[in-house]
Amino acid sequence: SCILRDEEVAYKAATEEWTFFDDCGEAEATAYTIAYERTDCSEAGRPVLFAYNGGPGSSSAVIHLGALGPKRIKFGDAVSMDFMPPFEMEDNPDTILDICDIVLIDPVGCGYSRLMKNEAKHKYYSSDGDAIEIVQLMNKWLSSHDRWNAPLFVMGESYGTMRACVIPSILMGGPICTGAVSKGITIDGIIMMGTGLNVNPQPNWWDEYGVEKMVLDLPTMAACNWYFNREEKPDLHAFIAEADAFAGKELLAGLYRGNRMTEAETKSFIEKLTYFTGLSPSYLKKKNDRISLSEFSKELLGDEGQEIGMYDGRFVMHASGQIGMADPVADDGAMGRYTPAFRGGFLKLAEELGIDIDMPYHIINFNVNGMWKFDGIKTPLEYLRAALRRNPSLRVLLTNGVYDLVTTIGQARYAAGHLDAEKGQGILREYPSGHMSYVGEESGEKLSQDIRDFIEKEEMESCY
Repeated sequence: SCILRDEEVAYKAATEEWTFFDDCGEAEATAYTIAYERTDCSEAGRPVLFAYNGGPGSSSAVIHLGALGPKRIKFGDAVSMDFMPPFEMEDNPDTILDICDIVLIDPVGCGYSRLMKNEAKHKYYSSDGDAIEIVQLMNKWLSSHDRWNAPLFVMGESYGTMRACVIPSILMGGPICTGAVSKGITIDGIIMMGTGLNVNPQPNWWDEYGVEKMVLDLPTMAACNWYFNREEKPDLHAFIAEADAFAGKELLAGLYRGNRMTEAETKSFIEKLTYFTGLSPSYLKKKNDRISLSEFSKELLGDEGQEIGMYDGRFVMHASGQIGMADPVADDGAMGRYTPAFRGGFLKLAEELGIDIDMPYHIINFNVNGMWKFDGIKTPLEYLRAALRRNPSLRVLLTNGVYDLVTTIGQARYAAGHLDAEKGQGILREYPSGHMSYVGEESGEKLSQDIRDFIEKEEMESCY
C-alpha cells in the first residue's frame, strides 16, 4: 500500500509477458507489461490507463519510475539528482493510482520484450504495425482482467505521442484502417508527453516545413536563455509569451524579408533576437538569423566551454568538440546522466517485484529505432483529427517541458492550433522541465494534477 493525498491506497502489482503469433501459430514476438491495480475499492467504473514511452525503441521504465508508478526515482531539485549508484527510490506522491489503474507497456524489442523472428520485424517496427501490436496487447489485457467496461485512456511520451494518435483509429477499425477490421472500441482520452506532431505530411517527422523552423523553436530557446540569464527579464512564462509573440510576427516577417529590411529594421530585429536567444549579434548575422536547436545548445554557454542538454536545457556538460562524433543520447547533458539512474532504479524495483528474467533489460534499443518504418496510411495528426471527429467526447491532453529542445513547446503549440478539434477537445499544458516533464518536484506535481483533472473530466483550459 501507499499513502496518496492522506489516503492509504492498497494495490497489487502484476508482471506479465504476452506472446504474438504468426499465421501458422508460431511465436514471433513478445511484449511485457507491469500493471498496478487498486484492490481496496470496486473496479466498476474505475479507469484503466495504458502507458508507454517513445523511441520508438524505448522501454516504459522512465515514465514508470518518473511519473506513474507508486515508487519513483528520488529527483531532489532535478538537475542535482543522483547520477551514480546507489540510486535512491522514494514513494511517489504524484502517482494517479488512487483514481486509475495503470498498465505500463514495453513494446516488442525493448525492455524485456523480444522479437523472436527477424522476418517479422516489418509487422512490429513500423508506425501502423506498432500501433496494431499495442491494440492487440490492450485487447489481451482487458480480456484476461475482465475490464472491458472500464473507461480507457492511453498515454505516450515522445514518439509515443504519435503512437497514441494511431491507436484510436485501429481500436475503431474500418476498411481503410490498417488491419481492416471493425472493432468499434472508443477511448476516453489521450495524454501526450513531449508532444512531437507535425502539421504537414512529410517523411521526416522531426522537421516542420509548413512554417519557418526558427519561428517554432524560439520560445524554447528563450526559456533556456532565461534559465541561465534571467536578470532584467520578466518571469519565465511572461518571457516565453513575449518570445512567442515576437516569433509569430516580427521574426516570421524578418526571416521572409531578409536583406530587404532597412538598416534600422535590421538593427532592431537583431537586438530583439539577441534578447530572446542570448546569442551574440555577430553569431546571429553569421548564421543568417537561422539557428538550429543543436547549434543553439552549443552556443548559448559556448564562451564558458559548456553546452546544454537537448533533452533538458537545464543540464550542462563540457563542450563536446574534443570527443569526435558525439552520441545524441549518451553524450547529451541530460539524457546521458539520468538514463543510468532510471535503469538502476528499475532493476532495484524488479527485485522488489520478484522479476527474475535471465536477460538484459533494454532501456532503449537503438536497433529498433534504426529499423523503424515511418510509413503509416495517414500521418499521426491525420489519425488524431479523424479520432476527434468521430468521437466528440474524446479529449487529448498535450504536455511539454519548456526546456525541451527535442520536442519543443513551439511545435506543440503549432500542432495544437491545427487540430481541427471542437472546443475543449484539445488541451495544452507546459511545465518548467525538459523532455521528461515530470522531472523536478514542481513540474511533477503540476503534471500529476493536470492528468488527474483530465481523467476525472474536470473543466480544463489550454495554458496559452
